[in-house]
Parts: sequence; structure tokens; C-alpha cells
Amino acid sequence: MTQHDFGEKAEEYNSKTRKNVPVWQSPKYKMARDKAIEMIDSGKYNLSDGDFWILMNLTKSGKMMYSGLIISHNGCLKINDNLNEDMKFKPGCVTLDKDGYKNSLVYTYLSPEQHIFEVGEVSQSNCKNEYPYAMAFKRLFDRVVLKLSKLAYSGVYSDSESDEFKQQLDIPAEKPPQTINIAAVNTLKAKLEEYNTVCGRNATEQEISKFYKCSNFNEFDYTNFKNCITMLDGSIKKVGADKK
Repeated sequence: MTQHDFGEKAEEYNSKTRKNVPVWQSPKYKMARDKAIEMIDSGKYNLSDGDFWILMNLTKSGKMMYSGLIISHNGCLKINDNLNEDMKFKPGCVTLDKDGYKNSLVYTYLSPEQHIFEVGEVSQSNCKNEYPYAMAFKRLFDRVVLKLSKLAYSGVYSDSESDEFKQQLDIPAEKPPQTINIAAVNTLKAKLEEYNTVCGRNATEQEISKFYKCSNFNEFDYTNFKNCITMLDGSIKKVGADKK
């Protein structure tokens, strides 16, 4: 049987106490992990362990709870590409509402044949980048695909909700671990993907890592992580400003 690694640990770092704390795996996380493994092992969707990482929350008792799994946008694209034609995302089912609740921007997906109704929305409180239409559509697409593939019903979320998940990376302000955790690694990969898309580049993980004297993102410490995110975000915003 194939061994899978989503980055599980017996302890996780708590930046508030600056100590490692025990991990508690919630039933929801275990269900999400089992479903993800099932889909990976099936080979049908071309998914790998690297398409997923763990969603973590601190409990009142001070433990770090594994509360679910996050799948990358690339993972959702892979799934949709391999779904049966009648179950793929249908752009014709999408409508746009520019005047949503509290000035939010909302894409709506309605497909009676697929029995799917979903929305993808952005507002100033849940979207920090300069591409609200792209982000709203990305959220809609990922949510629909996760429902069509049944992953949504097993505690798997999309990284298109990353503005909400960033707070759960638990990056310490002082005395960081030697290297970043898998959640931060995947955040870097997602940011690099956004950078290449927006800036029309084809930069690789190895090229970026070499600048920080590392061979890949797994070797980054948290200082490199923060500096790299800042650099990529700066380039993305500059291109956005130039296009205006």
C-alpha cells in the first residue's frame, strides 16, 4: 500500500506560546484524509500528496487541531479535467452580480442538471489582492469542483480561500523553527503560480530558491518565506498598477 504524507506531526509550533504543542486529529480531518487518499490512489485525477496540506486551528485546551485538508487550485483543475463531461464545471452556468451584499462581488453557478448551486464572492474583508474578479471566479470554480467530486462533503477546502487560511499557518514571530512547515511551502507554491500567471513569467521553484541559497521551498526558513512572499506580491501589484 502506498504511504502518504500530508505533513502530519505529533507536535506543531504555537507562535503564541513559542512552544511545540500536541496535535489532535479531528474526525473531520481523518475523513478528509481518507477521501483524499482514496482519490489519489485511484489514479483517476492525477492528484498527489503535494496537492493537499493540513488546515490547523488551536483548541481551547492548547492543542493544535488538524481540522481538515486544503487542496490547491491546481488540484481542482486536475479534478475538473478528469471528471466525466456531464459533471465538469460549465461556464455557461455562471452569472455575475456586481452589487452583492455590502458591496461584495459575486459569481453564481446554477446547474439543475448537476444539482449544484454555489457562489464565489469577494469583498474588501476577504480579498487582499488587486484581482477581485479573478479571485471571485476562482473561488466559485473551486467550490463547484469540490462539490462535483464530493471532496467538499469530506472536509476538504480550497486554497482559493487563502486570505482566511493565512492566519492559520501559525508562523512564529520569534525563534522560528529551522525550516518552514508544509502549509507555508504550499503557500509559496500558490503565490509563485499567481506571480507567473499575472506577470507572464515562467519562474520555477528551483530558480526562486536559488536566490535564497536553497534548492527548494522545503529548505526555506521563515525569514526567507516572508521575504519571498513580499517580493512576489510586490511584483504582482506592480504589474497590476501598470495595467491600470
